[in-house]
Amino acid sequence: MTIVIKTYNKEKMITHIAQKEPKYFQIPNYKRLVTDGMVEKIRKVEYFANTHYCNLKIAETLMFYTDRYVRQLLDFTAINENTVIADIGAGFGWLSMAFAFSTEAKVIAIEKNEARLEAGKEIADILGISHKIEWRTGALGELPLHDKEADVVYCIEVLEHVYKSTEAIQDLARVSNNLLIFTTPNLWFPVIAHDTQLPFCHWLPIPVRKIYAKLFNRTHRENDNLFWSPLSIKKNTPDFKPVSKWLHYSSYQNFKDTFPFYLPYGKGRYVTEIGAKKKLYYDIVSKLGIYSHWVLPSLSYVLKRKSK
Repeated sequence: MTIVIKTYNKEKMITHIAQKEPKYFQIPNYKRLVTDGMVEKIRKVEYFANTHYCNLKIAETLMFYTDRYVRQLLDFTAINENTVIADIGAGFGWLSMAFAFSTEAKVIAIEKNEARLEAGKEIADILGISHKIEWRTGALGELPLHDKEADVVYCIEVLEHVYKSTEAIQDLARVSNNLLIFTTPNLWFPVIAHDTQLPFCHWLPIPVRKIYAKLFNRTHRENDNLFWSPLSIKKNTPDFKPVSKWLHYSSYQNFKDTFPFYLPYGKGRYVTEIGAKKKLYYDIVSKLGIYSHWVLPSLSYVLKRKSK
């Protein structure tokens, strides 16, 4: 397994890669690969240029997805030239690009927003890796994939946007031959950062949620999202079992080892460490191992098909 040692320095995160790396996996030096000229072209890509993501640090964004998702996958399965990775709700394709840069896997990026998908394809073309990704337009519930076509299926921060559609999550299970990995807020957690951040707001009927949000000037953050619970996930993925012991990591320690990191959400920011209160809670909850998913803010799992 690759050992990644990070140091943080105000303006940039420096990543040092130590040997040994698995045969089909390597972490590129994104700082060197992503030139200023590339970044300038990417910021002018149609559609992307008009979003709040246009000022993201591109090298750091790719490092985030490589370190937090691609590298962690090695604890659960081998990755080689025959591995098929499906990135569902790919957005601009950062996760797909991270796989294309660091592995020889066959990558399929699926996004329902055609303009966003085309922008992602153009960004990947500027970076010189678009040919390593198959770009498909499609949405959860009607995914353009055959049954069990992908060995590993990712769905990152998407499920909360499909109004708790059972067809959507069953569609994810349908297309995965081995692993299903997703992240989405946990309905059971009293506060959801992805929404209003008002205690218990997401437990209320939507009309009442709107009133609650308005009272605390959070109307702009109320998106009518519906959230999944660990129980509802289990009910709708009967052919899969959880194998990750902490979020989508094989251990709590692996999660902690990813700090510090650049978080490419919104306009992007650096995260140096876990807050003191959150760390105390996490330290306690981590003792639950595989059952920690039930009480964490995020439902982030690696699910493995019970039988093929």
